[in-house]
Amino acid sequence: MTDESDDACVLKWPTAASRQKACEDFCTHVSQGYSIESFPSADRKTIRYYAEQFPEDFPADKLEEAARRGLLEWERIGKEGAKGDLAKFNASAWTFNMKNRAGWRDRAELETWGVLGGADDVQKMEKFKPRSSAEIALGVMALLTREGTQTNDNSTKDAD
Repeated sequence: MTDESDDACVLKWPTAASRQKACEDFCTHVSQGYSIESFPSADRKTIRYYAEQFPEDFPADKLEEAARRGLLEWERIGKEGAKGDLAKFNASAWTFNMKNRAGWRDRAELETWGVLGGADDVQKMEKFKPRSSAEIALGVMALLTREGTQTNDNSTKDAD
């Protein structure tokens, strides 16, 4: 492993201060309800790399909190829309968005998959268990892109 000074010439954010600023910018972006893919400063793979290589500058708990805040923003929209407080609220579009963004499913879909009953429930639900701190260097990715169910292959999938 190389030290920080060796990486400085090739890193997008070569210093701890620049990485912490990038993390702050990313967390602000995500917490406002925007997707990872629309973050203007870097793509998902770059954020993932920094979260894995520099967890002290991209702390998992901070990334996870940003993801929860982003989801909260979308849930607020749904709540306000359902109460009639948002003009021109489109419940179908919002529901579709939440299915893609947050992995929401209709009960009939869950029953079809056998998640609510059956012999392999434990194995199926195992996928949804939270990762340990060591594994979750990029918890926000799992929450927003559903990569948490993959084998950390850095592939890109459109979640939005």
